[in-house]
Amino acid sequence: MAKPYEFNWQKEVPSFLQEGAVFDRYEEESFVFEPNCLFKVDEFGFFLTWRSEGKEGQVLECSLINSIRSGAIPKDPKILAALEAVGKSENDLEGRIVCVCSGTDLVNIS
Repeated sequence: MAKPYEFNWQKEVPSFLQEGAVFDRYEEESFVFEPNCLFKVDEFGFFLTWRSEGKEGQVLECSLINSIRSGAIPKDPKILAALEAVGKSENDLEGRIVCVCSGTDLVNIS
C-alpha cells in the first residue's frame, strides 16, 4: 500500500504584511491618485487589498503580480502636484516609490 502524501501548501505570511502599511497610490495612465491607502496581504497570501478613505476597497490576486520593484518619480505634472498637495515634495519621493506590476500575461501589464 502506498504511503499517503501530505501536501503543505500554506506558507506563513509575515505579520507586517497582514497588518498592512499606508501608501499614497497613483496610476499615471488614468490619473488616479489616492492618498493614505492601507495596503494588506491576506493571511494565506492570496490577495493584496487596498482601501483609502471614502472609497471602496480594491483587491489584486497575488498570482497576477509579475514583479514588485523600485519605481520612478512620476512624470505627470498633475500627479506631482497632487503629491505636493499632501506634503510630499519631489525630493522626498526619491527611493521611496514601489511599482507593483500585474497582469494576466507579460504583454498587458499594468
